Amino acid sequence: MKLRLLIALAALFVPAVAAASAADTTVDADPLADQVTALGGKVVWVTGKAGHQTLAGAATGPEAKAYRTIDLGRNASGKLVLTYLRCRTFSHCTAFRDDLAGHRKAFKGLAPHGCALSTAPAVWGKHVAYGVGCRKRGRSGLYVDGRRLPLPKAARKYGVDEITSVDLRGGRVAAVAEDIYGYAFSETLAGKQMRSFFVSASEGDSDEHTRGLALSAGGSLWSLVDAEHAGDPNQAIIFKGVNSCLESESLQTAAGPDEESSYRATDLAADGTTLYLVVPGTGIVTHDFVPADICP
Repeated sequence: MKLRLLIALAALFVPAVAAASAADTTVDADPLADQVTALGGKVVWVTGKAGHQTLAGAATGPEAKAYRTIDLGRNASGKLVLTYLRCRTFSHCTAFRDDLAGHRKAFKGLAPHGCALSTAPAVWGKHVAYGVGCRKRGRSGLYVDGRRLPLPKAARKYGVDEITSVDLRGGRVAAVAEDIYGYAFSETLAGKQMRSFFVSASEGDSDEHTRGLALSAGGSLWSLVDAEHAGDPNQAIIFKGVNSCLESESLQTAAGPDEESSYRATDLAADGTTLYLVVPGTGIVTHDFVPADICP
C-alpha cells in the first residue's frame, strides 16, 4: 500500500506534458488503436470503436463487437501464433489461434465444467496458459495445460482470483489477478519461483486497473496501470518487475479539461528490449522507459 501512495504523491510534482512523449517514436498513427502485442519484430493491435473492432498490423481479422486479451506467442514449431478472444456480443466471446496468414482455429475444451475463460490462451511451444473464472469458489485462477497454478500469497489472502491478463514466454508464465487490489506475478510452468508485485488498488477516492501485461527478455515483468485519484490528473503507470525489485514510471495526463478523463497510455507490449505503448489519439509508439528509481 505504501508503494502506491508514494507513486501517487510523486506524480503531483511531475510537470504536465503532451499526450506522447518527445522520446516516443510512432510505429503507426492509428488514433483508434486499443490493445497491442508484439514478438519477433511483428506488432499486432486492435483498432476501432467498441462494437466495430478489427485487427491491424501483422494480422487481419473480421469485424467483431470486441477483440480482447490479444497475445503473440510461438507454436511447437517456433512459428508466431496470435491468440485472442473474438466477441460476437459483448458477453459472448470465443478464443482463437491465428497463424498470421489468414488461418484461424477456435480453442475448445480448455475451461473446466462450470467455468469460462477470462482471458485468451497464451501459447508457447506445446504449452497453453489462460485465466479461468468459475461459479464454484476455489476453482478460478491461472491455468497452464489444464492445471491450476498457485496465486500470490497476498492475492489468496484477499480472495483475489480473477485473472485479467496472461502472458507466456519460455519456461515462465505471467498473469494479473485483480479485484479491489491487483497483483502482477510470474512463476514457472510448474508453479515455482513466484515473483509477485502489488500494482493497483481501487478504494476510497482512488480507482486503478491493470490494462497491460508482458514478459520480456530476461524474465522482466511489465504491467501498465491506469490510475485515477480524486482531484489530481490521471496517470498511466508503467511497472517493470526485475526479480524481486519493482521499477515504475508515471505518465501524467496534461493539465486541462481532459486531465481526469483520459490517459497517456492504455496498453503495453514488450518485444526483447523494445517497449510499445498504445497512446490514445496517437497510435502505437515505442517508448523509452525512464523509471523514477532503478533496481540495483
